[in-house]
Amino acid sequence: MMRQYMEIKKEHQDKVLFFRLGDFYEMFSDDALRVSKLLNLTLTHRGKEAMCGIPYHAAKNYIKRLLDYGIKIALCEQFVDVDQKNKLAHRKVTEIYTPATVIDDEYLDTFSSSYILSLNIEKKRIYVSYSDITTGEFFIQTLDATENMENLSSTLIAISPKEILIPDDLYYGIKSLKRILDCQNCVITKLPKWSFSKKNGKKEIVDQFSPNALRLFNIDENDGILTAIGALLAYLKDMVKSALPQLRAIERIEEEKYLYLNDTAIRNLELLNTLLSSSSTDGTLFSAINRTLTPCGSRRLKFILLHPLRDKTKIERRLDYVDKFYRNRDELDRVRGYLKRISDVERIATKAGMERINPRDLISLSDSISSLIAILSDHEDYFDFLSSVDINLSELVEFALSIEKAINRECTNINHEGTIIKSGYSEELDSIRELKNNGNAILDRYAESIKEQYNIPTIKLGENRVIGRYFEISKTHISKVPSSFIRRQTLVNGERYTTDELDRISEEIAQSVDKATLKEREIYKSFIKRAYNLKDDIDSLGKLISKLDVITSLAFLALEKNYTRPNIIEEGELEVEGGRHPVVECFTESFIPNSFSSSPSHFVLLTGPNMAGKSTYLRQIAIIAILSHMGSFVPAKSATIPLIDKIFCRVGASDNLSKGESTFLIEMSESAQILRSATDKSLIIMDEIGRGTSTQDGMSIAYAIMNYLIKLNAITLFATHYHELTLLDTSSIQLLHMAVKEEKSSITFLRKVANGAATSSYGIHVAKLAGLPKDVLKSAIKFQKEHFDDYSSFSGQGSLFAPQDDGEEKYITNRISSFNLESATPIEAFLFLSEIKKEIESEE
Repeated sequence: MMRQYMEIKKEHQDKVLFFRLGDFYEMFSDDALRVSKLLNLTLTHRGKEAMCGIPYHAAKNYIKRLLDYGIKIALCEQFVDVDQKNKLAHRKVTEIYTPATVIDDEYLDTFSSSYILSLNIEKKRIYVSYSDITTGEFFIQTLDATENMENLSSTLIAISPKEILIPDDLYYGIKSLKRILDCQNCVITKLPKWSFSKKNGKKEIVDQFSPNALRLFNIDENDGILTAIGALLAYLKDMVKSALPQLRAIERIEEEKYLYLNDTAIRNLELLNTLLSSSSTDGTLFSAINRTLTPCGSRRLKFILLHPLRDKTKIERRLDYVDKFYRNRDELDRVRGYLKRISDVERIATKAGMERINPRDLISLSDSISSLIAILSDHEDYFDFLSSVDINLSELVEFALSIEKAINRECTNINHEGTIIKSGYSEELDSIRELKNNGNAILDRYAESIKEQYNIPTIKLGENRVIGRYFEISKTHISKVPSSFIRRQTLVNGERYTTDELDRISEEIAQSVDKATLKEREIYKSFIKRAYNLKDDIDSLGKLISKLDVITSLAFLALEKNYTRPNIIEEGELEVEGGRHPVVECFTESFIPNSFSSSPSHFVLLTGPNMAGKSTYLRQIAIIAILSHMGSFVPAKSATIPLIDKIFCRVGASDNLSKGESTFLIEMSESAQILRSATDKSLIIMDEIGRGTSTQDGMSIAYAIMNYLIKLNAITLFATHYHELTLLDTSSIQLLHMAVKEEKSSITFLRKVANGAATSSYGIHVAKLAGLPKDVLKSAIKFQKEHFDDYSSFSGQGSLFAPQDDGEEKYITNRISSFNLESATPIEAFLFLSEIKKEIESEE
């Protein structure tokens, strides 16, 4: 048996093998050691082998927990031949479970997609294909392979795959790629290089879709994307061990169709996860705007949040749909009332295509179809956007009616045979069930008819193992027994007889249990077949529901939170009046709105103390732009939004010590990505650039980055604590600051944006609010007065935004003239002179 185990295990080295032994699934050796720790199972031994096990009937609970840990599982069943009871049972792997290839509801997050992604790199291009087999989605995307793979990093954050397939030579050969993949919270599966070939890709795509699939999906036969497609399709078929009819089409994600969000923007704007938690959606933009009522609607809202549109016509079309429901609250409430009754039709369609649909799914499908028909019954002009969906509603309605007539709502499990099909649906099944459930009553009626027909009042119906069912008649009435009766047994006081009719009824009763089961299975299989034949229409129904749910949820959100329709323009100035942060306002009673305009200058320099609201202000402008491109109303009194190609967000401080990356290195890396990728149509949010190093270095870097972005002319909000930068010539930029009210020794943050520059960072006041000890605060105040009261760096310098033509000598002269010799201590003066000397020597 152990030799059998080892042979099967060799074929599934990367999986935990659930090896069936009687009523248990057993694990051995390393699998047992690993699983016993993760699941807190008792570890035993068989000989020298470590061993642990779980009851087979409870396997789903344990499989779910292991999948949550990102572990793959191979389910190995045993098959015993009746003629070989004393020989070793035959065993084989019947199912494989991986986090991205399960389709059973018990293992899935209802409101999130379950993507598996395949990627390959050739000729400085990254080829990505990814699919969710629970919904039938299949996407492809091609990216530029930049040196530090930032494009790939942003794509992976947006997709959030459960599993990634990668050629093993690439994983181990490209350090920047390995670093990004190791950061993903998913399973990384390394495959042989030969799995990623164009030849294999062509074969797999033709086998899965059609002989003309390449032309149908506009894929060139030499396109490198075929390598990723082929590896993904082959892997899915191997894992699922069945056909994948739910994969019907390939959609190409083209960058020019969508507003680009880099990885730091997705993370720092907290679109799907907060900076403090990657597992909870509380406090995210998604949670703040999500008012969907169906699982497929929730997943679609996530997709359009991470893929905002760049086509003005498409944005306006979606806004028009939202606006229709926004202006008719009664219709909106009516539609949402029916949407609450709709289930996850997209995933039911997948089960239908794989012929794994259960009675509960059929009932849910019937209810969903009925609810959609009720939605469409009135005000058809509200639903013209659904006309683009290819769906045969009449056949679906007929199927729903059949389900309602046939399937018992109380049956939730296909194994509960005898309770799946309702009484009254099939006359044949009802008659069989009548025999099964009321056989004795039928026999009693037959016995009563014999008693009356032949006037035998003492006739009794009985049964034993020898002769089966019989009529027992006393000797007094034997003379009345007809010749058709067959004598079976003689007793002292009478005789026992059978009849052909009695034998027939008895035989039918005996067979009725199996007949009822077989007939019910036959009827149920006909429903599975019908569902399979309608799988495409069911899938289209799911897509239709998801679109309707998203549109009505955005309308409901706008009414609930007082959002307004943005004015989308091809190009021009970004204007927001009374803008609010949609997440922060959920957690505060009185959020203070602020306005923004990219006129007269696209570059805005924002100053002010910590905790005054700078980061909130920066983020809310970016979020309003994203919501507008989604086709959503926005949290503002009014908003005019030009089409933006990319949004970048460099906010906050973090490090990655495990990879040797300091806070400042990450800050500079993210800044470099922005400067390399941004265009004059981008929106850039930058907060506290240069704070991770010395003041001198940091201020110089901040100055240089500002200068670069001003020349780029992208809409930029640049927040800083370097107030010295505002002392220069700022005539060509906008100066804004977070207003602060000072009263004696206390300050109040007004959370209001005002024109001009802040006069202080109020760092000591913030430290006081944070609870620093009084002695520490006193010491800080004393040091500040002794060393910085007369400090006015950069005063008298030339324009910040004009090139310095006077050379290094002018720069040195300005530095010396700005040094406050009177207030400096001897050691400070010495250090300053030493720095000047080093700079002169370095220049020479």
